[in-house]
Amino acid sequence: MVGNEKGFTLIELIIVIVILGILAVVALPRYQDLRTDAAIAAADGVFGATEGACAINFASRLVSPTRSVPIVNIATLITALDGGVLPDGWTSSATSLIDPTGTYFISLAAVEQPATLTSNPTQRARTAHSWP
Repeated sequence: MVGNEKGFTLIELIIVIVILGILAVVALPRYQDLRTDAAIAAADGVFGATEGACAINFASRLVSPTRSVPIVNIATLITALDGGVLPDGWTSSATSLIDPTGTYFISLAAVEQPATLTSNPTQRARTAHSWP
């Protein structure tokens, strides 16, 4: 007499493994794209913050030239950012701000007037901005 056996057959288990493999192949590239998009968005956010800091500094200096220090290098740009600190993980060199992965750079070419702010064009080009 054959007992009532319970469980999955080998075929059913193989089908489940194949389906999981297909899902992994489809989902992994999408996940990688989301990580890249998030890194670009974070770099764009820091770029926007530096643009805003430069614009506020320039407007402040138009009203009163002694009210703030001109942005002439990375150190004065960092000082002009909200709180005077870089976002978490970002570092600075003598000529640029660098994201935590070292992929994105924000460079400052500044003299008293005009100041030009650009991000690295290797990943995604951003328009350079000048304040006369």
